[in-house]
Amino acid sequence: MSLSTMKSFGFAALAACSLFAVSCASDQIVDELAGPEEVEPADGKGDISEGGVHTYYEITRDMRKCSFPMCSGFFLDRLNASSTKCHDGSSQERCYTPELDMSESGLSAAALDKLSEAAAQSVLKEGVHAIVRGRFAKKNLTTPQPTLGRFVVTEVWIAQSEAVSDGVFVKVRDNGVRCIAAPCASTTEKALNTSRTANIAEIDFAEAGVEDSVLEEVGFDMFEPHGVIVVGDRYNFQISGRKGKGRTATAVYRKMRETNDAACFVGGCSGQVCSDQEGVITTCEFRPEFACFQDATCERQADGGCGWTETAELQTCLAAPPPL
Repeated sequence: MSLSTMKSFGFAALAACSLFAVSCASDQIVDELAGPEEVEPADGKGDISEGGVHTYYEITRDMRKCSFPMCSGFFLDRLNASSTKCHDGSSQERCYTPELDMSESGLSAAALDKLSEAAAQSVLKEGVHAIVRGRFAKKNLTTPQPTLGRFVVTEVWIAQSEAVSDGVFVKVRDNGVRCIAAPCASTTEKALNTSRTANIAEIDFAEAGVEDSVLEEVGFDMFEPHGVIVVGDRYNFQISGRKGKGRTATAVYRKMRETNDAACFVGGCSGQVCSDQEGVITTCEFRPEFACFQDATCERQADGGCGWTETAELQTCLAAPPPL
């Protein structure tokens, strides 16, 4: 797990605090992100920006017992939708593809193996365990039957626990709003494969079964353009008479990024920054916790980014009260 001074830990703390806030549910709960899906883009591409919310699919391994390429590929099911447009233009409940084309994903063969493993879990266990973004192509490049098509993968998202997903699939991201008093609608949520959006004040991760260390990384992702995908339902609450909206997270998905072996560099006025940029300059504001990083290790973390490697010694140092 990474501890980075370039990110605020406020989100993780807020997520934890939301579980214990004195809240009261509204008599009527309306989820403005739920409801019938919109028409799928005719070209199957939709928006292609990193923070876009179209062309997302549940991916499941095909375990049928027949000869390849007719079987043993993958099934794709468009999220938040009752039908999926297949490579041949037909609309089905889900679509089969014998080939995943990873050439536009920026991911390695090892990532495809991890995706295949997660897709197989969706057959063996209830819920959505892997999500891909991309589009169908009319022909495949590697099988004896090219007219069966292929699916071009541009993004891969993996479930962060074995919790059973239930609710509306949304992409969530910090929107920069800060308030004097809670509740504060500092998170924007966008329903996948629709244009529906809302601003919310809380995400309740209790049902997702995500470990604290992973939840902290999820908090970091909330400040990135790609954000985080969660699935859950709307709830309303009040704090001191002020109304707020939240969403339960029955499952959480993080975007898979390729591990980079390039060097990491220590920077900042007090040597408190670990990043992939050499010579990072910061303002010279001394804080007692900056001394903890003098003996810490700055290196690539599991998510591919640079960060301080967490050890018991670093945790103890950061948790120590400042000297009088």
